[in-house]
Amino acid sequence: MERTPIPYDLTAVDLATEKQVDYLNALRDGKDISSLKPEQIAWLRDADFSKVPKSRASAIIETLKDLPWAPRDADVLNEDIPDVPDGRYAVEKEDGTLMFYSIKQGKYTKFVDVWASDTRYPIKNNAEKVRILESIKNDPDAGPRFGREIGRCYVCGRTLTDETSRSLGIGPVCRGEQ
Repeated sequence: MERTPIPYDLTAVDLATEKQVDYLNALRDGKDISSLKPEQIAWLRDADFSKVPKSRASAIIETLKDLPWAPRDADVLNEDIPDVPDGRYAVEKEDGTLMFYSIKQGKYTKFVDVWASDTRYPIKNNAEKVRILESIKNDPDAGPRFGREIGRCYVCGRTLTDETSRSLGIGPVCRGEQ
């Protein structure tokens, strides 16, 4: 009697819980992972923990818990972070996709958020953060382009209501004309 093989159901794999994913992201971003092997570091930086099996997530948590916490501002040395003023910017990626970002200097780090419709997502990968900031710094039209494309001032975020402001990407108050 020949048996029919039972197809392997990937959805039956017990994936990491939402709490595990959140904890893993916090550990990855907060721990000093420099003592790990280069391939482990590379995997951690790019890992999507929501696709990791629950048992593997537990093992990764145990490994990361034993590592020391990184100093808050040591992810990237401050001199490595390009100097870009707080604001909103539009720059193209290498593939030509126009991306929208907001930049804000915090107490310990510079925050870079990518805009996706009405939602903002933080860029946590430091190499990607530096790449984005370099791209913005090297494009003098990045701020004004944001204003022209979105219709909001690239400095303060207010809606641009007149033709001059829309063409410049910045409102009269931020231009210093009031």
